[in-house]
Amino acid sequence: MGAGVQQDATTYCLTLFLTEAMRVRVGRLGMVGFPAGWWVYTGSARRNMDARIARHLRRDKPRRWHLDYLTGDRRVIVVSVTRHAEPECRRNRRNGGIVVVSGFGASDCVAGCGSHLRWLGAAPVPDAASGGADSLRQHPQSPERGHPCT
Repeated sequence: MGAGVQQDATTYCLTLFLTEAMRVRVGRLGMVGFPAGWWVYTGSARRNMDARIARHLRRDKPRRWHLDYLTGDRRVIVVSVTRHAEPECRRNRRNGGIVVVSGFGASDCVAGCGSHLRWLGAAPVPDAASGGADSLRQHPQSPERGHPCT
């Protein structure tokens, strides 16, 4: 476990970068539009958190959760994963950003979050010739620059 993460962590955040705007069919939510840029998804797992996160990081998987429809797409880069002892909905609210897709990842939410996926803002697509994915780490919203989910 990383520094500062409590042993009883049940909440996790995935910081995502969408390299371009996209429309994706997301289960019962139907066809959904996602602007390019920085996103943060907040989820929880009371058991087997490592397995849940590993599943989110795989591209090839059955579509079970809303997040699977994003993380299975090559236009989506998972930039970081953080773990928290803080309850899922409280962490989600503290992440900031705006709700673009109502209900995403929040089908069991009783706190009225509206969505557990938040858009943090647009950013230029990193140029592969000038660093590709490494360029993501230089974005002002990236984890190394004080992203809300660190």
